[in-house]
Amino acid sequence: MSAKILVTGGTGTTGSHLVNLLHEQKADFKALVRSEEKARPLQEKGVATTIGDFASTSSIDQALEGVEKVFLLSAAGPDQVEHQGNFVQSCQKAAVKYIVKVSAIGTAADSPVALARWHAQTEEEIRKSGLNYTFLHPHAFMQNQFANIETIKSQGAIYAPMADAKFATVDARDIASVATRLLSEDGHEGKTYLLTGPEAISMSDIAGTLERLLGKEVNYLPVSFEDARKAMLGMGMPEWLADDLTELNKIFAAGHGAEVSNDIETVTGKKATPFEQFAKDHIDFFK
Repeated sequence: MSAKILVTGGTGTTGSHLVNLLHEQKADFKALVRSEEKARPLQEKGVATTIGDFASTSSIDQALEGVEKVFLLSAAGPDQVEHQGNFVQSCQKAAVKYIVKVSAIGTAADSPVALARWHAQTEEEIRKSGLNYTFLHPHAFMQNQFANIETIKSQGAIYAPMADAKFATVDARDIASVATRLLSEDGHEGKTYLLTGPEAISMSDIAGTLERLLGKEVNYLPVSFEDARKAMLGMGMPEWLADDLTELNKIFAAGHGAEVSNDIETVTGKKATPFEQFAKDHIDFFK
């Protein structure tokens, strides 16, 4: 099935919001999914899908037939450079005109965070490919607070190794809004946008907001980096990811995640969503 836009990662945190926005706008797009099982919920909403896998060049080639613009987002992991590299090469063969790639805050070749280095490798490959592109560098998602739902419910507590540092957490819905604009208009080629919330807040601020909205005590309890890492491994998290998140927590705890960008408003014309609004919109999850 041909379409002008191909969305990868369309069932994830950001991609699912992007799919919904494009569908509401009746955009000519399709979503790349890995299986019929993943495709079914999208198809039930009337979203066109195509089955493919980043490890299968032939399936990517087929998915890109007739496509002019792509939203590139794949599962994080040690194989993502290879997988996204396959995708970029297929885009070149298919004469795709434009790539919107989601990377991460701090993406750089010399980052202590492996994921940021991997994103930097793919960005460099895209630059050398001759394809038009825009890179998105989102901060940590507000949606990450969903991981604290159980301890908020059972203990009235949030545990994190962030000390009292502030960070400019961003709503994934805003990232999707930015991507929607990029895929529907010209003028963003060659640019990199840093996507943050409208303010830098601390974990204590987050706990205080939830406490006020829930009408129950919610405390932020700082933990050590090592204890947080052990907890992540205990939940079955891959060691590389636990190590990366530990490095990222150290960076944020040192105060290096507090920069606030206006890029969301620049692209969409709307201010980024504050955490309080995000919490109000999702408060039933925390009850």
